[in-house]
Amino acid sequence: MASKRGDKNSKRSSSTGRKLIASVDFGTTSVRCFLFDHQGRVRSSAAVKVNQIYPQQGWNEIDPEDVWTKFQSVFKLALENADADVSDVKVFGLSTQRGSFVTWDKRTGKPFHNFITWKDLRADHLVKSWNNSWTIQGIRLGSIIMHKATRNKRYLAGSAFKFMNGLVSLRLRWALDNHENLRQAAQEGHALLGTIETFLIYRLTQGRLHATDYSNVCVSGLWDPYTFQWVDWLINMLDIPKSMLPEIKDSCGSHWGSIHKNIFGAEIPIRCVVSDQGASLFGSLSFNQGDVRLTMGTGSFVSYNTSEKPHASVSGLYPVVGWKIGDEVVFIAEGHSSDTATVIEWCREIDLFEDYDEIEKIITSIPNSDDVFFVPAFSGIQAPINDETVATGFIGIKPSTRKAHLLRAAVESLAFRVYQMCQLMYQETGQVVTKMRVDGGVSRNDFLMQLISDLTMMTIDRPVFIESAAHGAAMMAGLSFGIWKSRSELQHMRQTERIFLPVENRWLDYAPLYSSWKNAVRRLCHWY
Repeated sequence: MASKRGDKNSKRSSSTGRKLIASVDFGTTSVRCFLFDHQGRVRSSAAVKVNQIYPQQGWNEIDPEDVWTKFQSVFKLALENADADVSDVKVFGLSTQRGSFVTWDKRTGKPFHNFITWKDLRADHLVKSWNNSWTIQGIRLGSIIMHKATRNKRYLAGSAFKFMNGLVSLRLRWALDNHENLRQAAQEGHALLGTIETFLIYRLTQGRLHATDYSNVCVSGLWDPYTFQWVDWLINMLDIPKSMLPEIKDSCGSHWGSIHKNIFGAEIPIRCVVSDQGASLFGSLSFNQGDVRLTMGTGSFVSYNTSEKPHASVSGLYPVVGWKIGDEVVFIAEGHSSDTATVIEWCREIDLFEDYDEIEKIITSIPNSDDVFFVPAFSGIQAPINDETVATGFIGIKPSTRKAHLLRAAVESLAFRVYQMCQLMYQETGQVVTKMRVDGGVSRNDFLMQLISDLTMMTIDRPVFIESAAHGAAMMAGLSFGIWKSRSELQHMRQTERIFLPVENRWLDYAPLYSSWKNAVRRLCHWY
C-alpha cells in the first residue's frame, strides 16, 4: 500500500514540480522536521520527543538508536503531513544541538555507550582536578606572559583557559577510562567519535562520511578557533587517539554528499550541516557584526555576532563559530544558561500549572513574587557565575507563598539570567546593543519577553516563525543548492510577530529584586 501511495505521489509531484527543502533541527529534548517551499514558507512539520535517560544524579544520556529512529520517523511524518513524496524533497539541511557525543565501532557501526549530553556532569571531578593542576596553571601563566609580550588575543583567551563540563574533551576522557571495550578499540584505531550531526551523517551516508562542521567542533574543547586546527598538544595530553576524530568541513556545500536512497527511498542531497545556534543566528538574519540573537529553548543562548574575529573572553563568553561557508567565517561571542525550558517543564511536573498557555495568566494574577526567588541551576549556573556545584532552589518561601508566587519567581529567574549574560556581553565587547532578536519555544511568553526588554533596555523582536534553527538550516541548504541566489532573497522570510519596547523606569522597580535574586544565587553556590 505504501508503494502505491508513493507511485501516486511521484506522478503528482512530477506534474506539479514541487520543490521542497527538508530541514531537521535535532535538539536536546525534541527533534523537529520542517518542509519549506521555494518561498521559504512552511508546508509541513512534525515533531517527536527525544527520551532523556538519567542513570545517576548529574548524568544525562540519550540512546543513540532512539536518535536514529526518531530522526527517520519525524522525516517520514513530515512527508506524510504534506502529502508529499520523498522525490519532492530537493535538498536537505541539518541543525543539531552541540556537545552531546557518542562513540562507535567503525567495523560494526555499533555504539559503545549512550550519547553523553552537553548537560551531563559525570566528568566534573576531572574538570576540577585538571583546572586545579599545575599543568593548567602553567598554561595560564605562560599565556599571560605571551599576551603581555605580543598582545595577541589568542594568549588572552589562554590566560583564562579551563576545562568545562559542556565541552566534549573530559567527558570523552571519562568514557575512555570507564568503557574498556571502547578504550581497546580506540587504541587499535577502530573507534569513532561523533556528536549528533556526525552520528546522523555517518548513518545517512551509510558509513561513507565521518565528519563534522566548524560550528559543532568548536565546542569539543579539542579545537582552536584561532588556528582552525585540532589542538594536538591537548589531545596528546588527554591521551585521546586522534584516529577517533571526525573530518572537519564547511557548514554548507556538496561535500556532505547525499542521504542514501535506501534510507527513505530516494537519494537526497545534503547541503547544510550546522549547529543549532549558528543556524538560529542565520535564520534570524543576523548576518552583520554586532547583531544579537537570544534563543530560549532547553537553555538560553545569547549570541553576539563578532564577524570574522573570535572573541577572547576571560569571564565565560565562549568564542564559537556560527558558520563557515567558503572564505566566510562568522564567529559568535556566546553566553548560555543551561536551564530554561527545563525549568518551565519542571514547574509543570510539580503542578504549578497544567497548560503552557495559562502561565502568563497565573503569573500576572499577582503583583509580584512576594519576595520569593528561584535559582535555575539543574545543570549548574554558567557565565558570569560559572559554578557547577550550585543548587537549584527557592529562597524566601513563607506562609503567604502560593503556587503563583513560585511560578512567577521561576519565570523571573530566566529573565535575570538573560540580563546577566547581556551585562557580561556589554562589559566584554564595550558595545551598546539596542535590539535583540529572539526565538525558541519559551520566547512565546509575553511577560518574559517584556521583562527581558525592561531589564536590558533593548527592543525585543519576536518572529512569526520562532523555529529559527530549522529555518536557518533550510536557508543555508537552499542557498548552497541554488534555490536562492543571494541572501537578499531571504529577507522577506523572517516576519516580525511582535516588538517589545522597554517600559521607562520599570527597571527601577526590578533593581532591588534583581539584587536580592543575586544574593539568593550566592547562597546556593558551592552547595554540592
